Parts: sequence; C-alpha cells; structure tokens
Amino acid sequence: MANRNESFRKKKRKCRIWWPEKLLPLEPPLSSRHTLHNLLFGWCFNGFGADSLHLVLVSAIPLDTISASFPRFDDLQESLTSINGKMPYRLQHKAFFTLVGCCTISETTFASEKDFNGDITQGCSEFQRGFLQKNAIWVKLLLSGTRSVSFGNDGMRTVPVVRNLRLGHDLLENCDCHVILYEIPTLGKNHYSLSPWGISQEKRSALNKPRWIKILEEKPPVVDLESVILAVNCSNYAKLSIEEQARITGPVSRSFLVTIYDLVWHCVALCLASIFTVAYHFIQCSHKLLTCNFGKGLFFLGKLIPYSCKTVHVRSCQFLYWPVFLHKHTFSLFPNVEYSHRSSLRNHLWSSILTDLTFGILLSIFFLANTKAISNWIFSICHTFTESILRSGCVWLMGVPAGFKLNTELARVLGMVSLNMIQVYSTIWYFIGTSILGYIIVAFIIVGIVFGATLQLALFLDLVRLVTLHVTSLHWLVSVLYSRQIQALASLWRIFRGRKWNPLRQRLDSYGYTVEQHVVGSLIFSPLLLLLPTTSVFYIFFTMLNTIITFMCITVEVLISLLYVTPCYEIFHWVLNKTRFPSGVWFSNVSLPDEVVVSTLHSNHARLGELIGPHCKNVFSGVSSSFAKSMAYSVLTGCRITSNLSTSMPAITPWMKLGCKEYWKLCHDSILESTSTQKKRRFC
Repeated sequence: MANRNESFRKKKRKCRIWWPEKLLPLEPPLSSRHTLHNLLFGWCFNGFGADSLHLVLVSAIPLDTISASFPRFDDLQESLTSINGKMPYRLQHKAFFTLVGCCTISETTFASEKDFNGDITQGCSEFQRGFLQKNAIWVKLLLSGTRSVSFGNDGMRTVPVVRNLRLGHDLLENCDCHVILYEIPTLGKNHYSLSPWGISQEKRSALNKPRWIKILEEKPPVVDLESVILAVNCSNYAKLSIEEQARITGPVSRSFLVTIYDLVWHCVALCLASIFTVAYHFIQCSHKLLTCNFGKGLFFLGKLIPYSCKTVHVRSCQFLYWPVFLHKHTFSLFPNVEYSHRSSLRNHLWSSILTDLTFGILLSIFFLANTKAISNWIFSICHTFTESILRSGCVWLMGVPAGFKLNTELARVLGMVSLNMIQVYSTIWYFIGTSILGYIIVAFIIVGIVFGATLQLALFLDLVRLVTLHVTSLHWLVSVLYSRQIQALASLWRIFRGRKWNPLRQRLDSYGYTVEQHVVGSLIFSPLLLLLPTTSVFYIFFTMLNTIITFMCITVEVLISLLYVTPCYEIFHWVLNKTRFPSGVWFSNVSLPDEVVVSTLHSNHARLGELIGPHCKNVFSGVSSSFAKSMAYSVLTGCRITSNLSTSMPAITPWMKLGCKEYWKLCHDSILESTSTQKKRRFC
C-alpha cells in the first residue's frame, strides 16, 4: 500500500501551461468528425522542482502543414537549432525552443480519448518518432474546444479546456494543471518584467541582504519565473520564425511600397547628411579659429561667462557625435522584446535636444514680441535693486539700524566705501546697458533658436553674476574683515584661558603666558569686541543679498541640468502606451468546474515618478550631502560661500576630427541603419 502511495505521488505533478491568447479560439472541425492534430512549439522547463513542469507555448501548427514543410525530422531540427542560436544565452542555458508535443482537438470525446490513451507515437509522422527517440519529454494535450469564462473586471475570455495531459509515456491523471493566458509581447507595444522599473538584476544583487535571504536564494527555486518571463518576452520572435519557416506567415509582397519607402528615406538621408555636414564644417572652422588665433581671448571669455561657454561646448559635442550615438544605439530586432524596448528608450538624447530647442524658440518668440517691455522691466528692476535696497540699506546701516548703537566712525567708513563702489558700478552698467541691452536681447533670441533654452538660461546666469559683481565684491570685502575679526577674538580669548592652538597635532595645548602678553591681549581684545557688532551688521546685510543671488543662480543651474536629463522620449511613450514600462506582474484567477485553474497574466505599469526619479538622482549625484551644513558654517564664520551646486552635466566628449566626406558618410549610414528595422516591422 505504501509503495502504491509513493508511485501515486511520483506521478502527480504540477503543470503550468503558459498559453498565448492568439492561439485562441481552437475549435474542432465542423464539417467532419475527425480530430484536429496541432503540433505545439515552445519551451519546456522541467528542472524547477521534482514535480514541477512549465510549458511556455508559442505556436500551434497543424500536423499536415509541418509534414509538408519539413519532410524529414532533421530539417525541423536544423530549423529549431537556428532559432535557438539567436535566443539570449541565459534562456539557452535554461531551456531550448523546440517541439514540445501535440494537441488533439475533437468533438468526438470517446474516439479522441481512445486515441489519446494509446501509444505515444500513435498518429505521429516519421519525424515525430525521430523526435521522441532523442527527447524524453513529449507533451500530449486533449482539448475539447474552448470555453468563455468571466474574469471579473477583465470581462469574458476564451480559454482552452484541457481534459487530459500526457508527459512521455505517463498519463498524468492526477496532474495539477494550471493554464495561464498571456498576451504575446510585441515590438513597440508591451513586454513583461518581474522587477520594478529602473531596478535591474545587477542593482538588486548588489544590495546587502540578510543571511536568511541568502540561504533561501541558495536553495533550488520551485518556480524560476525569471526564465519563464524571459521566454515569454522572446515568444513573438520564436513564433514568427517557426511560422515563417513553416510557410504560414511569410514575407508579405509589397515591393512597390518597399521601393517608395526606400526612396523616401534615401532622399531624407541625403538632405540631412548634407545639412549636418555643412554645420559640422562651420563648427570645426569656428573651433580652430578660436583656439588658434584667439586662445587668450577665449580663455578670458571662459572666465567671464563660464556657464555659457560650457553649454556651447556640450551642445557642439552632442551635435558632432549624434551620428556616432545613433549608430551605436541603432534599434535592432533582438529576440528579447524587453531588451529592444530598453534599447530604443536610450535615444532620449534627441528628445531632450528637441525639447530644449522648442522651449528656446518659444522664449525667443516671447522676447521678440515684448522687446520694449522687457527692456523697461530690466531697467526698473536694476533701478529698484540699486536705489531701494543697496543705497538705502547702506545709508540705514550708517545711522542707527533697528535702534542699535554702532560705532559711528567704522560704520561711516564701511558705508562710504560701499556707496562709492555701488555708484561707480551702477554708472558703468547704466551706460553699457543703454547701449548694448538691445544687442543682448537679440543674442538671447539667436541662441534660443540655434542652441535652445539651456544656453539662454546659462547666458542669463552669467549676466546675473556680472551685473551683481559689486554685491559679491562687497560681500567678499566685509566677510574678510568679519572672519579676520572673529579669528583674532578667538585667538585672544585663548590667551585668557591659558590655551594655545597646536597646528601640528590639530588640538589645544596648555601654555603659560606672561603678564605683558595678557596686558597686550586685553588692549587688543576690547576694541575688537566692541567693533564686532558694527562689522556683523554690515556682514549680515551683504550676506543676505549674496545668499539670495546665490540661491537664484543655483535654481537656474538645477533647471539647466534637469533640461539636459529629463527623459522626454520616455514620458511621451509612457503617455501613449504604459505597457512598455512594466513594473512587476500579477495574475487574475478563475477555477473551472473540472478543477482546472485558469489565470491571466497581467503587468503592473511604472508610475511617472519611477521614470523620472533615476534621472533626477543623477543630477544631484555630484552634490555633497553636507552642502547645507558647509554653507551654514561658511555664513556663520565668514568664509567664502559656494556659488554653485555642482550638479551633473552631460559628459564632454573629445573633439571630433574627421573630414567632411567621412562625416557625411557617417551621417548617411546612421540614418539609413536606424530606419532599416522600421522597414522590417512595416513590410514583413
């Protein structure tokens, strides 16, 4: 009795049949009472557990069609081997795409079951017998048509009715059969992924895991869903390949459309390659002119407007390398749809450039339509800032600010120095602004049309720094006075405590001072301490102004970096089709009366924050975590305040040195290569 129970448990297996929805409906023939034999192609994962079997079905081709297309078994085996050679290596390591079995469909249930329970090779052709001799796994399904089942919110679905399942020579009567319906992933539409969007397998394995999780991972998996999902993502390529070789879905004859398509794209490639080659020659000549003849002037210009020069350099490098980048990330018909989708999404550089140019053109149109109003607005802001804030603030500090009694002589000296510098600087900028402000606005319009909004923002950032240079200089002057005064007071205070700073060991040591040193220290300490409130008031005033300017510049800098890294291409595709951004899978189950569980495979979709989040993190990857702490310390001690956030910018590639003919050929070939796969998708 015990042996009988053990054999029963050995024969009972768990079978998961991953059935594509495009194979439905499978109906028996209506004109005759004969059975319909279909051969099943897919992957058979039989190594997940002692009693677990996963069948990922891809295509069901009639027996007559296969017999006509492949007269010998060796022909079919060669065809399957060639298809497997193009599959991902990770999938080949787990299972091979092969002929997994046959499916019998008939309305005559008694006759079909009699045929089903007979010899495993009954009703098979010669190449099937050859297959059985080389492969121990052969699945034989008995279907009695299809059935419409309600999946709740998913509506009615047509599912296959599996009556019996046979594995090799064993009839799995007590098999725990589970049919999972899935939509075949197609290029440009959808795919499946177990991990959340933006988290790859390498990133997940690099995380520190508890010991008990590592012990569980060392055990053999009951269900290797990653391999199954990988096979599902490659199912469309395998289906098209085997059906094309079986002469079911061969290439569609559209020679006229193909000719027109090729002709149009060749003309587009010729025009674009010629235009970009002319621009490439102009950039090369400009670069040689600036670096050879005016090297010192270019160095001075880089110090005067650093952000604008860096933005121009980045945009020029992106322009020079676009054919190389397009050739490197050419969209390919890879068997794994997930890899193809992720590879195509890497081209967000072009979407960011187009978005940048679009915003630049819109800003240029706004500047062009409101040139006079913008000029008046700029003069009004400069006048308000100079008269109402700077001069009024300095005069107020020279008196009795907020009722505080300051040192009159020191306040008058600091105030007069500040007022004189403000007057000289504002006079110079008034004459310069009235004469070149119109040209600056015209430059804003031109750079917005040619380079985009990033250069406009960079030019605005540099101009703000130049216009507020007197505020920065006054803040630097007062901060030097304040910091030296604080350091002197700290050193003198250590005299009274009997301590001395040891610079070698970076610590305070005890030290015996003489009476004369104490007297001199007291005479110097008292006036410095009494003058500290006056210096502090001026330092606080100019620090507030400089901090406001710094935060405004940091905001513009962050905005420039975000314009560079925002994945507009991914956002556009996410709005049109969220199924291209899977983030985990889930199943909706229903149980049939004959105890067969049927599920539908669904995919969660990534949220918009999951798409933008990784790119935004890269922007602040170079920002120190102690930036706020160091800035607060600099403000309190009078040290120099950091004027930029050091956000990440696109990498500056080496300057390209190619001839015009080579560059034209590179542009032409990269455009044609990028469109060749689109032609295959349209006309194959």
